[in-house]
Amino acid sequence: MLEASTSVGSKALAVPSSYADSERYFISSGKQFHFHKIPTANYRLAQTAESIKTKGTLWQLNPSAADDATTNSTWDVFSNLPLFAARYDSPLISGEDSKTIYWEFEITSAGYEGKPASLAFGFLVKDEGSDAVAAKADGSLRSNNPAAAPISLSGPTLLWNSTDGGVYFNGTKIDTEAYTAQVGDTIGLGITFQFDPSVPMVPTRDVLDNPNAKAGKMSKSIDSKGNKTTRIADVADLVACPTKTFITINGVEKPFDGAVSRDAFKGITDVFPVLMVSGPGVGGKVRIGEAVKFGGDGGQADAQLAAKGNAGKAGHKKSLWGKIFKPAGGGSWTGGVGQGAGF
Repeated sequence: MLEASTSVGSKALAVPSSYADSERYFISSGKQFHFHKIPTANYRLAQTAESIKTKGTLWQLNPSAADDATTNSTWDVFSNLPLFAARYDSPLISGEDSKTIYWEFEITSAGYEGKPASLAFGFLVKDEGSDAVAAKADGSLRSNNPAAAPISLSGPTLLWNSTDGGVYFNGTKIDTEAYTAQVGDTIGLGITFQFDPSVPMVPTRDVLDNPNAKAGKMSKSIDSKGNKTTRIADVADLVACPTKTFITINGVEKPFDGAVSRDAFKGITDVFPVLMVSGPGVGGKVRIGEAVKFGGDGGQADAQLAAKGNAGKAGHKKSLWGKIFKPAGGGSWTGGVGQGAGF
């Protein structure tokens, strides 16, 4: 079970949140995500005509000027909503085989000649109490060090790094091949949370949805009285599940060798998209949901399902498990569906 002291390094990780009906729909579909304000006026994320027309989330990162104000700075920002909400999305709650989250960045500018610059993007788990953008206590940005690994000030990260095409967990490069890219390429990073049949299902309870919520889009089940409900787990009951990570380059999936089992990415905490830039002149397009180009698990196909009202299944693979699971403390679930007695 998840302990209050769950941490990576010296800081405790943020406790997973509960979300309103509409928020759960946006999490599943990848719609209407935005990022916190970039802590420098030299860069900005903007909506364009293309982003207004997209059915998913698309933001344009506009390159900064090649001046001293951005040459020696590094910043990172994360999204308002997670792509993985642990209290709802874990396969040990849903009973599905897996849950995949995924987003992309299309590189349109990689900096200026003679001015060190780099891009890192991927996933973040917030530290406890970390709801602000990554700036030092005095308001200044971190100095740029071309040799430094990408590390967020907001919490542990799993990031693709443009400098060497490597993937980093909390500043440590994962032992895998390089996934290099250049201007014009679209890079994607995904995590698959997997069902573990050796672990008892997480106890859950049903909560009533907004009575005005549209059936199928923002709810997962109907109770005996016809009320729309959503299955949710208590924070203390969450348990870790196996994870795997994959990269896409221009829509071609390139899986890692083996599992990426990391303390912060095991299904017990909410996982947010995070974008990090060092130096001036980096530009590109953030793509989430139907805006992405990749059509595999967690990509555009799943976002389209969610947009059609199948939000509860978006990003999930259907479970193959038909056995009865015995949760700790009594009760049972048939076929991996949370219908435990006493919850």
